[in-house]
Amino acid sequence: MIAALSWLGVTATATVLMIAYINSPGQSGSPPMNWPISSQVSRDAGRPTLVMFVHPHCPCSKASISELALLMAHCQGRINAHVFFLKPAEMAQQWALTDSWREAAAIPHVSVHCDEAGREAKLFHTETSGDTVLYGAKGNLLFHGGITISRGHSGDNPGRSALQTFVLDQSAQQTQNPVFHTPVFGCSLFEAECQKGSVECKQ
Repeated sequence: MIAALSWLGVTATATVLMIAYINSPGQSGSPPMNWPISSQVSRDAGRPTLVMFVHPHCPCSKASISELALLMAHCQGRINAHVFFLKPAEMAQQWALTDSWREAAAIPHVSVHCDEAGREAKLFHTETSGDTVLYGAKGNLLFHGGITISRGHSGDNPGRSALQTFVLDQSAQQTQNPVFHTPVFGCSLFEAECQKGSVECKQ
């Protein structure tokens, strides 16, 4: 009886910790309010430009890529989209070419890039895998944050909904309201253990 109660206690504790982890956001970045002209990709002057930053070995970010695929399907070419996959300087190119890379590359109208030494992630001041920024056609920051409801979970969420509104409703791009921000759920891009691609890389 005591053993059974102990087992139940351990199981309950593990469940609580797992739920807390799933709902725990990563570090929020502070991207520039205007498009950084030194970025290796060009902003589209005729439509919004989206950039997502991904750690290629972060299991949580598969959901972010799935949400991006849904967004692109709804927006029908009305958005200029890029995904940067982190590659530490000491790692070979193959290190970044994971299933997540292939899934992102398969999304129509999405350009996938290798982010050498995290240069672009640093330029956009992002910290967590899955962090996404959207800039308007005039180069003003409209959105930054995550597009999943929790770690590794796809489904309707405020991030994707906001992005879809900004892309499909041109009047929303002219807003003077503060930048729309959502929490981002994923692995750290720059912690030492994450740089090695460990599956234990969990913010």
